[in-house]
Amino acid sequence: MPRSLTSSATFFCLFLHAGTGLVQAAVHGEGDGPAPISYVYSANQIDGNLSAFKIDAEHNTFSEVPGSPYATGAFPVSVKTSPNGKFVYVVNQGSHNVSVLRVEHDSGRLHPIAGSPFPAGKYPDAITITPDGHFAFVTNEDDNMAIVFELDSETGAMTRVDKQSRTDKHPISVNVSPNGRFAFVSNFDASTVTAYRVSEKTGALESVGKPVPTDDKPIYTTVSPDNRFLFVANYGSVTVSAFTINQDTGVLTEVAGSPFMAGAQPYSVTVNPTGTHLYAANWGSHDISAFAIDATTGALKEIAGSPYKTDWYPYAVVIDPTDHYAFVANNGAGNIGVYMIDEVSGALKQMDGSPFPSGKGPYSLSVGSGVE
Repeated sequence: MPRSLTSSATFFCLFLHAGTGLVQAAVHGEGDGPAPISYVYSANQIDGNLSAFKIDAEHNTFSEVPGSPYATGAFPVSVKTSPNGKFVYVVNQGSHNVSVLRVEHDSGRLHPIAGSPFPAGKYPDAITITPDGHFAFVTNEDDNMAIVFELDSETGAMTRVDKQSRTDKHPISVNVSPNGRFAFVSNFDASTVTAYRVSEKTGALESVGKPVPTDDKPIYTTVSPDNRFLFVANYGSVTVSAFTINQDTGVLTEVAGSPFMAGAQPYSVTVNPTGTHLYAANWGSHDISAFAIDATTGALKEIAGSPYKTDWYPYAVVIDPTDHYAFVANNGAGNIGVYMIDEVSGALKQMDGSPFPSGKGPYSLSVGSGVE
């Protein structure tokens, strides 16, 4: 988590015996067989480990994977699965490194790879992986930079590349567009977002212009599946900023009407796989705001029934690739909310038995494509 928020948020976690973690879903291909099974990973910030869960869409169940939780470094704050679904990457802010775990295809069990954990600079905060799986970018909030790593698709190993890019003050989130052409970094203390062009050959990040203003304290971001829009949760306010992405240059232009009202202290945003709806996890109001996205302009309109109640202090929300489920990491309660999504309206309905216990501190969310 951003260390500027650590003292207050950690107090809530410890006081409530709760936990924090970044949740990540990895889904097997659907094919003609049974409904797909998703693996959901929760990086438990306070416990310093990673919980793994399985969601069976055929039977509508959510259960912990045998062997879970798995050890990570100190203060894990971000998780990503590789595009091929074979590896899970966990950013350990407290130990300044990244743990890499291999996913067993059949069981979902996790195993640390040789060489893990890998050094990741001072106070790493978030990780993203290019769609081709060749490179990873890690933000360093104290050094105001994004570091580039080359990834081995067979072993999962990380090699730091002699490429790094300056950011604005206190970078938090880093995301790559689905087409792999551009990357975007939110700068918490500067209230800006920076856009970069990604080198396909070297992974180098080239700034495409000056940082663009957001609302107060931008934190986590998401890019629409069609690469056209960037959305930013503004933790210091009650809004979500929306930008169009120039498909040739990566330059950002704010959408008319932006920023859009959400709940109190929105922490994370995600867009469903079809690009029709956006969901914002509102840390301060303990709920999820749901919006319809205008396919032409990128403008947001809150849907009927929104916001949806969560447990205490939701840090993030993510949607599985089948667009059937939304997962919510409830930081203050130490559990994961699982919601079924109405495929037409985008409305949320909590699954029976939800929320489900995690370790202390589920933190934020991200989606993987599944094990090949």
